[in-house]
Amino acid sequence: MSRVHIVTDGSVHFTSSHYIRHYPVHILPLQIRCGENMIEQTPLNEPTPLDTFLEPGPEHMEVVPPSVDAFTELYEQLGTEFNQIISIHCSSTLNGTYENAYAASQRFLGRFDIQVIDSESVSIGLGMLVQCAMEASARREKLDAIVRQVRGRISNLYTVFFLDDLYYLERNHLISRSQAILGNMLGIIPFLTMEEGQLVPMEKVRTRSRAIEKIIEFACEFTDVQQMGILQSEITPSAESRSVSDRLQSLFPGQRIFIANYGPLLASFVGPNSFGIVILDSLEENEG
Repeated sequence: MSRVHIVTDGSVHFTSSHYIRHYPVHILPLQIRCGENMIEQTPLNEPTPLDTFLEPGPEHMEVVPPSVDAFTELYEQLGTEFNQIISIHCSSTLNGTYENAYAASQRFLGRFDIQVIDSESVSIGLGMLVQCAMEASARREKLDAIVRQVRGRISNLYTVFFLDDLYYLERNHLISRSQAILGNMLGIIPFLTMEEGQLVPMEKVRTRSRAIEKIIEFACEFTDVQQMGILQSEITPSAESRSVSDRLQSLFPGQRIFIANYGPLLASFVGPNSFGIVILDSLEENEG
């Protein structure tokens, strides 16, 4: 029996390069338009500093999803070897990648089976779901079983962020302009969580140190973590991220904590100096 093949998009971050080296996966890049420049986003490329994307001004930055034709061409190519494909993509509320993948999949109805999944996440969160599918495919599990596993883990995936510039919340219509101006004047640091794929304001604090404490407190709500990742703006682990990682390591002995740059798609929503954490909770605990 041929294994199920996995497709994802360039916003994905894997918790280990092991997955790209040892598991077959196709990654369609996102195109980041910064003023007159166009840059491809994919984990296969060297990461680009977020300032490069935001330097012309956030209002000039656009994240362009792979087109319907690009997905169609890839599915057509894969269909010569695989008759079952799972295509897992970043949250449909953040970008049009899922919609384009789904539209392309409809062109192959009756020819081979393509299941398109909205991860309701991005970056490491998307990567955790894709890794689940890749591992199940390597075990030669059936298509329906892999789809159930991936969809089941979406509800076990938790993401929180804080950001220090409320302009980005205004830009994405999460708060009003007057709220953004007043909040920035007062030094308010808001928290966001991802709910059903949408970034939703939760609460706010007044200092970055307190925001870090809230991140730690959030992590402490979990007792059986499957995977955990820190999302930062820098390409290499910052002193702040290493400090948070060390503290989390003491709370979760033996838990590997991955640190990654959150990439331009999230940067367009949270800005260039944000910080977040992604937790994949144990499936067994949630079921219990």
